[in-house]
Amino acid sequence: MTNNVENVGTYDDMKAQIASGQFEILLLPKSSNIGIINAQKALENLSIIVARAKHALQAGHYIEFISLKIQYIEFYLKIFWVTKNPAGAILDQDSRKLFGAIINECESFGFDKKIIADIKDFNETRIKAIHKYLMGGTDEQELQVVSLKHSKLGNAVYEHVINECGVVLNNATDIPEDVGTIFIAIPKLLKSPISD
Repeated sequence: MTNNVENVGTYDDMKAQIASGQFEILLLPKSSNIGIINAQKALENLSIIVARAKHALQAGHYIEFISLKIQYIEFYLKIFWVTKNPAGAILDQDSRKLFGAIINECESFGFDKKIIADIKDFNETRIKAIHKYLMGGTDEQELQVVSLKHSKLGNAVYEHVINECGVVLNNATDIPEDVGTIFIAIPKLLKSPISD
């Protein structure tokens, strides 16, 4: 598999992208607030996880696909959780909050009910795949069916979180200089998910 690591942008890169007028820049929570240990490495991994999951699905490596997809979904659920929880709490790197609890709490914070139902269904398969596969709790055919059924779930989670949590920055002076701030640059020539 080729290494598709994207260039992790700097403060100056974000200023230049805003100035170019070609991108809509969205501000998300600080990386340390969602439990990221090494921001650069995390974003490098994030930039390749989609391609790796797609490759795993195409190759019939369903347990790997499920594992990668859950990590991707959890990343964005943590952004939603940190942004929407009424107590203003964070999920630091020592957080022991389980994935199921994050799902349920995101639901209580207003996450889209259909997407939550799909996440819960996918999570049930993850539990069987990771914890009960060798015990006979599932088989390759079931893993294939569920993997194909939920192959686009990460897209739905991503779009919902960006729509609900991304703060549009229109001016380069609005960019925080804090190390670890997460930004997403969406090309303006594409339809922006937050413009609906």
